[in-house]
Amino acid sequence: MDAQSAVQQLLLDHGAYSPVELLLAMGLLPNRDHVAWRRGETATLDAAFEDRSAVRGLLESAAAFARNLGLSAEAVTHEGREDGAGLDRRASSDRQLDTLLRTHYRRVPAEGDRQLDLWLDSGTTVAVNDLLGALLKRDPDAAGRALTQLAGLNPDPNRERWAATLIEALRSRPPTDHDLALDQLERMQMQWVPAASQLLVSRAPEFLRPLWQGIASGLDPARFEAGDGERHVSWIHRQCFDWERVRDSILAVPTHADAPVLIERLAEAECRLRNRVAAVAHWFALGRSAPERLKAALDSASFPDSALLAGWRAARASGLEPEITTAWFPAWMLLREPGLARALDFVGGARAPDRAFDSLKALLTSDSGNTERRADLQSAHPGLLAEFLALRG
Repeated sequence: MDAQSAVQQLLLDHGAYSPVELLLAMGLLPNRDHVAWRRGETATLDAAFEDRSAVRGLLESAAAFARNLGLSAEAVTHEGREDGAGLDRRASSDRQLDTLLRTHYRRVPAEGDRQLDLWLDSGTTVAVNDLLGALLKRDPDAAGRALTQLAGLNPDPNRERWAATLIEALRSRPPTDHDLALDQLERMQMQWVPAASQLLVSRAPEFLRPLWQGIASGLDPARFEAGDGERHVSWIHRQCFDWERVRDSILAVPTHADAPVLIERLAEAECRLRNRVAAVAHWFALGRSAPERLKAALDSASFPDSALLAGWRAARASGLEPEITTAWFPAWMLLREPGLARALDFVGGARAPDRAFDSLKALLTSDSGNTERRADLQSAHPGLLAEFLALRG
């Protein structure tokens, strides 16, 4: 996924673009390093970046795209947590990168929209800032006092309802068992997330992440209900962009290989963790068990593996017969990326697309003519055999 697609996805999910959220989503900032920084265990995020200049370039591109979309920029602080609570955490020792990481972007409110940035009374503005600051510092008592003051200065029923909901969220305790966690998950989805999105806008993910993590702590990762993927803890870890926990919680489900929603989520996690071969293997498995689900993923501009995305578009435009659908796509990709033939395992299936994959894997990893494999590929998909022969010259 490129910077533009990632920004668009964040705008779709949250209505705003936060650079830290972008880096978490793309796997360029490990969640454990982000948490350690927020807690004050590390001075900056610099050590978490494999290539600081590349991160700076990515964020510059994302910022330019956000400005071209007409989004409004706002400078923010990075509130610390636990031992770092109440402190503004510096993101980078590189001044330019630090500025990029502190600049959020969101849509400019429409004319007449009573968003916080249109309240011009100075007393109201101070009270609003006090309320938002207390919420982001996770101080429900201070937030309650600020809300009372704000209601006296400028009553607004919606704002007061949202703020009261978030104060209640801060006062809630993490659930202690699976069923209590599911109850709190429903409250999170139905009340806390909408309120945070309305009141905190671009800062909503920052406020919500510890609440997501608290719910996750009460869920049993081995428990998975088919057809309800959002109630498995991996879905919550994905909301936090904690890709290691996404992977580990899915692998804790004994039947995860039979659940397409988990396989797709696992593939994305492995991709974000830079385990590309594992990710591709899971996406190909998804194509065998749930081809329409893989097609929907590949047809999305936010698909995280650019090489597979380019391969899919080339396959759709190839004109081969039979048509390259998601069932045939794994075999097609072996021709585009022969290195995958050595990295991936044989499928061993009897279906024609599986036979084509295994035949191409054998042909691409052997110097011999292997006439039996060629004959099997001819029988399964003559067009792929022709492409293989053209590749070999």
